[in-house]
Amino acid sequence: KDVFIKGAKETNDIDSRKAEDIFALLETFAEYGFNKSHSAAYAMLSYRTAFLKANYPVEFMAAVLTSEQGNADKIANFLEECKYMKVPVLGPDVNASGKTFTPVIESNEGSIRFGLAAIKGVGEGAAELIISEKKDSGAYESFSDFMLRCSEKSINKRVMEALIKTGAFDSLGQDRAHLLSNLDAELAESTVRREDLRKKQPSLFEDFDLGCGIAEEDNSAENRLVTDKMSITEKLQYEKEMLGFYISGHPMDSYAGLDVAIDSFADIEAANRDFSDRQTYRLGGIISNVQTKYTRKGSRQFAVFNLATRNQTYELIMFPDAYAKNGARIEEGKLALIHGTTNRRDGELSLTAHDIFDLESSIPRIIQRINFILHPKASAPEFLQTLRGVIDAEYNNCRDGDHTNGHSSEVAVSFLIDNQIIETNSSNALKIAINGSNYKALRQHPTVAGIRVEAFPMQAIDDRKAWEKRRSS
Repeated sequence: KDVFIKGAKETNDIDSRKAEDIFALLETFAEYGFNKSHSAAYAMLSYRTAFLKANYPVEFMAAVLTSEQGNADKIANFLEECKYMKVPVLGPDVNASGKTFTPVIESNEGSIRFGLAAIKGVGEGAAELIISEKKDSGAYESFSDFMLRCSEKSINKRVMEALIKTGAFDSLGQDRAHLLSNLDAELAESTVRREDLRKKQPSLFEDFDLGCGIAEEDNSAENRLVTDKMSITEKLQYEKEMLGFYISGHPMDSYAGLDVAIDSFADIEAANRDFSDRQTYRLGGIISNVQTKYTRKGSRQFAVFNLATRNQTYELIMFPDAYAKNGARIEEGKLALIHGTTNRRDGELSLTAHDIFDLESSIPRIIQRINFILHPKASAPEFLQTLRGVIDAEYNNCRDGDHTNGHSSEVAVSFLIDNQIIETNSSNALKIAINGSNYKALRQHPTVAGIRVEAFPMQAIDDRKAWEKRRSS
């Protein structure tokens, strides 16, 4: 105040009484003016953000994803938000992708195309070159065409591998495993073709076509390695590694329908609503983001990791006692079944993992009964034949010593007639050891209208300390 009064006198020749009155006005304003103005600005910003998200969800989420490009953790969270908003995120494509995440609106349906620069190992420079070449000379007609036009322009082998692994060439019609296996041969051949073009000499590979693109199919297919198609598991692993999310499916897709019975809750909101402190839960999913840590006292190991179901990702913690028994089973990318307890503190729910099992081998011990509901149409006998084949295959496996320790699930067959489910009667109960592959083969049969799955009840986990048990007894 004294500084203000002195400055007012020296600068503007204002007497001290008037300067005090001015300062009093400013002091009163300062009590509300600055925080209120900030509140008004934030309110306006919140309104505009909410308006854009509600009315332009595709464009809004594309901009949000682009703003965090390079931050894998935040990208993963925003991709979960896109899934919740039912905004599809399409994989990268050398002919369709921009440098950043791009909104795609077709027939009033919106989606977001993954940007080339967002792929790990590609970078902005390579993405700009790929897009610029396509803009100048037209769409890439084949992988060989891409190699001829781009492999000399700072698009090195590492970039090529990243593009292949993420499916950026899928639309050109060649399998990812085939492209990876023959990448060195393609690089060498593109160098030869480029030299031929420089010398204005027709190349045997191009069949005397000196055009910019390679319109015909690869003429040197006989020099290529023959490989099996890339498995869905390998595709998903690469996509998760390079993009941070899955494009071609989800590792839990084979268990769609079973997971409804296996999982104790559909999402963390349901868990928050229905679960109190120290209730037992069960979840099946794929493990990721494993972090091993040490306690401050005693320096004991424990782990924090994510478990992704088909619809939700949860953060779990395994404390030292449980980690000493099960820590070796926590593996990145493993399909696992988790038994644990909920913990509620200050109204927030967290999940503690106590036991971890291999999901595939655990299914027969969890699923009590499956009822396949069929449409009464001509293909129904085909389903029954498929079911018989599964039973026969299991019988042969048991004879060969490949069994599931006696665990099996009861299988029933029903028909959907006039919106009523009528279950068939069988003199002998059908039982099979359900796993991801045989269940998927049965569930995806075209005559299946739906399924009903019943799981065995969980055994409660008592994680109380010894002194807590004594006190409650």
